[in-house]
Amino acid sequence: MKRVLVAGATGYLGRYIVTALKNQGFYTKVLVRHPNKLTQPGKFLDPPIPNVDEVTIGDITKPETLKHICNNIDYVFSSVGITRQKDGLTFHNVDYQGNINLLKEAESSQVDKFMYIHVCLDDDLKEAGPLIEAKKRFVKALIESNVDHIIVRPTGYFSDLTQFLNMAKKGRVYLIGDGRTRMNPIHGEDLARFCIQSFSETNQILEIGGPEILTYEQIIQHAFDVFNQKKNIIHIPVGLLKPVSVGIGFFSKHHYGLYQFFINAMTHDVIAPMYGNHKIKDYFNAIV
Repeated sequence: MKRVLVAGATGYLGRYIVTALKNQGFYTKVLVRHPNKLTQPGKFLDPPIPNVDEVTIGDITKPETLKHICNNIDYVFSSVGITRQKDGLTFHNVDYQGNINLLKEAESSQVDKFMYIHVCLDDDLKEAGPLIEAKKRFVKALIESNVDHIIVRPTGYFSDLTQFLNMAKKGRVYLIGDGRTRMNPIHGEDLARFCIQSFSETNQILEIGGPEILTYEQIIQHAFDVFNQKKNIIHIPVGLLKPVSVGIGFFSKHHYGLYQFFINAMTHDVIAPMYGNHKIKDYFNAIV
């Protein structure tokens, strides 16, 4: 029985990972900051966390709480990251340094493999922003480490698209660009299954997306269909984005990284090999 440490277990993907690991007979150990979250339901129909084999309390940004956490562990899985810089934590603190702290423990304990969830965006973006830069720095460190790596680059989670559903419910959706940019987002359950299958890989970077390639306008149409409303989209010209981005970067460092990430995602096609069977229309209908 392989022994897996999951960091990020209470997040959207983490819950599906833990569920799939337990269903497939892995010894599952989870790292959490707040153990009470293990019994709380997820926000986006993500499953409750099943009884795991071992729970350890620690903070990925505090290396002293991670000592020996990887002892007797075969695989480490990390989907740890933040979408907003708050509580004094930055993307550098969490997405980069936090994962570095975990990687050092994995190296010390000589784990077999470290799987990290990255993002499927062009590595040569001119203005990647601090969120992507922090992730890229960690990926570089992971590849250069003495632990075998598996880097998974999903196109985007279904849960990320609930913002469109929330706006559609109010009768109007704001969209960057003309809506023709394409992506094939992936459901957490499908992505978790792919990740666990990929533990058999060694030193690989794997891109993965869902079974449908859709434009943003098509995704938004599905959101309006849920509420039987006529489509009402306000398109924000891409040319306005740079000065707005500069202003946000100057006045609000906390929001700039996420803003820049969404600009990049919505103005570039994000398409990867298709996998899974969950469709966004069914997902939208299920969570309303």
